[in-house]
Amino acid sequence: MRQILRLPVLLAVLIVSPPTRSASADEPLPPGKALADRCEKLSNEGNYASALEACERASELNPDPGLWAYIAQIQTALLHPVEAHQALGRYLRSGELSQANRQLAEAQLRHLETLIATLSVTTRIQGAEIRIDDQLMAADALLEGVQLMAGAHRLTLQANDTTFSQFVVLRGGERARIELPSGGSIALHCAVPQVRFFIDDQEVDATQASSGVPRPAGKHRASFKAGSTAWPEQQVTVSSDERVSVVCAQSPAAASTMKQRGYWVTGIGLSLGVAALATGIYNNSQYERWQTANDDLRTNQSKLEFADFASQAQENQQLMESIQTRRKVAIGLGIAGGLVTAGGVALLFHDSAASTRQGKNSWPRTIAAGLSVSGAVNSGEIAWRGAW
Repeated sequence: MRQILRLPVLLAVLIVSPPTRSASADEPLPPGKALADRCEKLSNEGNYASALEACERASELNPDPGLWAYIAQIQTALLHPVEAHQALGRYLRSGELSQANRQLAEAQLRHLETLIATLSVTTRIQGAEIRIDDQLMAADALLEGVQLMAGAHRLTLQANDTTFSQFVVLRGGERARIELPSGGSIALHCAVPQVRFFIDDQEVDATQASSGVPRPAGKHRASFKAGSTAWPEQQVTVSSDERVSVVCAQSPAAASTMKQRGYWVTGIGLSLGVAALATGIYNNSQYERWQTANDDLRTNQSKLEFADFASQAQENQQLMESIQTRRKVAIGLGIAGGLVTAGGVALLFHDSAASTRQGKNSWPRTIAAGLSVSGAVNSGEIAWRGAW
């Protein structure tokens, strides 16, 4: 095979294969000679896909190492660094290279390695099928690590009629390890005092439960316990990068805790309202600070250097952006506080109605019964006595 020609999109190093001795008129052509010539002709024309097919067929008929060097360059032109790396590896293992060609091949091999990443993928789901860029991968290959071109790739896991998809961005020379499906989190909420939280029969800390417990994607079980009261388990499905919230539902055994829940929820709602008010007050002070700084900028515009003026203007703009963000937060807290407070009051009235149906004094009646009013011409007194 003749010297390998330069491909227009090669990145750096060129490999030269030893020329093949021309056959005389009395000698038959070497195996694959016609295909090798076709490969060279098509590559010179820029038809790399057809040239690659011809070269690969020629290499099956003729073990000439130069064919693998040519294949490596065509794969590089096609932006297939992994396949080019494999072809150059076979070229270097041929053992029939000059020192100069070997050094050039090793240099291009090192360059290709900067364009390739290795990705290992694991999963806890038995019998799951994993695809990378829609290509089904063998489990042992995924465990050992698959070589991929640096950049973005789509990972897909399919099992039990459920499909999880995830994109991953790999850097050249990186060796990454990913577990599929990637996890989400489960947040548990319950207004009952001294409640205990459980996920998959494992107790979790109350603080961690409220903020979210990391769990792999899939199905999980959540439950709540308070003393001798146990809530029915709830089935939870967690998707990739998803936060699922689970709230304890009222159980027959926990009907007596409705009042406590009402107090808790109402207290949380009022706390959110106070937080909204405090945020609004602080935001108002920051707005006055912004307005003062803005007035100073207008007054001292002609006295300041351009760099100082631009810096102060940028700082003032950032302050306004933070004010606008806190304004949205305050509005959100106010709305949430109102809704939660309304929910707490609804729970209290629900408890009142249930107590009335059972012949018990409801909390409004209890409060009314404890009130006493006394007064004179110039003074008065309102008092309440009773067990809260």
